[in-house]
Amino acid sequence: MLNQGNHSYFVQKDLSEHFGQEYGEFQSMIPALYTTKKPDQAIVYEALLGGLGSVPVFDGEVSYDDAKQSYRKSCEEIEYAFGIKVTKKLRRNDLYGMVQDTVREMAQRFRAARESIAAGTFNDGFSTATVADGLSLFNTAHTSDQAGGVSQSNKGTSAFSPANVEATRRLMIAFKSPRNQIQNATFPDLLLLPTALEEKGYELIKSKGKVDTALNNPNFHEGKYKMAVWQNWLTDADNWFMGNSRQMKRFLKFYEWNPTEFFHAGEVDTLVSKHVGYMSVNVSAVDWRFAYGHEVA
Repeated sequence: MLNQGNHSYFVQKDLSEHFGQEYGEFQSMIPALYTTKKPDQAIVYEALLGGLGSVPVFDGEVSYDDAKQSYRKSCEEIEYAFGIKVTKKLRRNDLYGMVQDTVREMAQRFRAARESIAAGTFNDGFSTATVADGLSLFNTAHTSDQAGGVSQSNKGTSAFSPANVEATRRLMIAFKSPRNQIQNATFPDLLLLPTALEEKGYELIKSKGKVDTALNNPNFHEGKYKMAVWQNWLTDADNWFMGNSRQMKRFLKFYEWNPTEFFHAGEVDTLVSKHVGYMSVNVSAVDWRFAYGHEVA
């Protein structure tokens, strides 16, 4: 007897192509902000180095320093699975491609899940998304366990404007190392904005004249920053972020234990096929010095 159970490969091949095509067409922000890594254990640990002190005057003998281990952060594997069931009769009578469209929708849902997980670092960065010091990613009192370390802030409440962008730039430039040393790796070059602030961000970095004034002063911000608009996924219309893109890729990790896969299983007795997507991912930010966030009331 020729039935779905005996020829499940063709059912799988057909729908896998629809799933794969739809999954591949999605434009993700993850590669621009995160470094993607494949872990080799269920729980990944990241550790910060405390850094080095200042360079002393040479007095005839070399002074040696030691970079000690600082805070440590763990990131645990989380699995996600989701699927549909399709009867043989529906597949036979599906004149309008409903099954294929549903599988395409499932691919979109997996892409959406990945994007939501990654964006959660920023959406929850004022509350539950934490870094290695145990505090929220954006916090007014980040601590250091190294000698000379002082409390530092990378959180504000200022609305997006040219003046507040410049104030935030200066605050990021002033970030200190865990040993309270001046750094040159935190100079911001990226504005990360929600959809609602895209127009203002565009005007800020593209206008030749000073924004929203009658003065003919040159626009200090023109061409100074790259702009990334995380359409839909940054859920607050007023919150905005400034970052150093190089440091962001260094400290933001998208761990992918198992990339998204599409599975099929056919049941001969019931002639019902099961089509399932599966992935195993999580995100982590070990340090906070790559960004400054504004939680605007």
